[in-house]
Amino acid sequence: MNNASQRRILFAVTLLHGATHLYTIFLSPLNPELQRFFGLENDRGVTFFQTVYLAVYALSNLVAGLLVTRYSPRALLTAGPLLNGLGVLGMSLLGPQHYTGMCLMTALGAAGGGLYHPVANVLLTSTFPHEKGRVLGIAGIGASLAFMIGPYGSGELVHSLGWTWQGVTLLFGSAGIVCSILAFFFVPSGAGHQTDGASPLRPAGSDVEARLRTVLYFAAFAMLVMGAREVVAWGSTNITALFLKNVHGDNSRAGFLLAMIFTPGLVVQPLAGRWSDSIGRERVLFVSMVLLALAAYLIPLTPSEWLIAPYLLFGTAMLATIPTFEALVADRTPVALRGLVFGIIITAGIGIGSVGPYLAGAVADAGGKTPEAYRNVFWVLAALSAGGAAVSLGLKPVACALGLVAKNSEPAEPNVIPLPAADV
Repeated sequence: MNNASQRRILFAVTLLHGATHLYTIFLSPLNPELQRFFGLENDRGVTFFQTVYLAVYALSNLVAGLLVTRYSPRALLTAGPLLNGLGVLGMSLLGPQHYTGMCLMTALGAAGGGLYHPVANVLLTSTFPHEKGRVLGIAGIGASLAFMIGPYGSGELVHSLGWTWQGVTLLFGSAGIVCSILAFFFVPSGAGHQTDGASPLRPAGSDVEARLRTVLYFAAFAMLVMGAREVVAWGSTNITALFLKNVHGDNSRAGFLLAMIFTPGLVVQPLAGRWSDSIGRERVLFVSMVLLALAAYLIPLTPSEWLIAPYLLFGTAMLATIPTFEALVADRTPVALRGLVFGIIITAGIGIGSVGPYLAGAVADAGGKTPEAYRNVFWVLAALSAGGAAVSLGLKPVACALGLVAKNSEPAEPNVIPLPAADV
């Protein structure tokens, strides 16, 4: 593949990464407004929307991991923002009596969002086999921009310009339809990989089947780290507006602070990916998880005027883990199995993470939504991050024990199986 084709794929995937994550937390700054609209008295009722999103998003990643061997990346990456946009558009039609409908529209959007990662990660790591960390970090810039634009844009539209939350969903949903059309034209039709007619559940060759079992043993251990990160990330971001309203008396800055979490990603994700290529994935992952725990610990202790500092630290640490972890998994997985393995890991990791928003709301409710209750929310999340850091110290020993990497060395591209292009 020539350099021009590689650059086109990297550009398209980065753009679509943004299209996917534009929707992930764009309604989080509006949780108090949603709480009033649906007549909810507790926090967990409104944070449950994010739990639904993450649970369906996680399952959709597994489906995408299976479909990646059957359909072209262009087909799947076009379908994702289309479903996401339709789900968000549907929200704009709901009334106060449609709490269940809100859950269903959230699930539809999440089903589209989950089609991105297994497809895009296979496409990138097979197109750039020797620069996995760097290109995953570059693609992360698209997500960082979207995570900034989503919550900040929705917060400003409602709190500064007087929009309703339904108006916000109408605008954002329409953007998803546009992104779907762009995906069709920007993703090369011939790009992609598939197994030579083999089922994704039973790839051809007993050596590959044995490799799959070994990789999944490692993945089960690695998911403890990813699961901890996801609970901390989604619990913190989804409780922020309610924390600001009930502790600091004003949630109008929620969109800004959530945007600040993802601002460092414009620089941090490419740097962390490059550092993980050179100094080791596990080292970068451990330091990042420790800093994430520190940031979560500091948030409830910080005065209102200085809250931007721990939120920036939180984002720096969290975002550094993303290309590092994905490159770590790619290192130890053959190309033929990579879509399936990414799908399984993301499904399990984000499935665990979907507990985060509901857990945060439940802890706050149990404490009476007092400042101490919200402090406990963030300290529980800090403890989980510290636990994830401790588990990350065992990633390399486990990989060595399973024969996925030689002691004191980084793995070569494992059992790479060249695969023909897929198209619908």
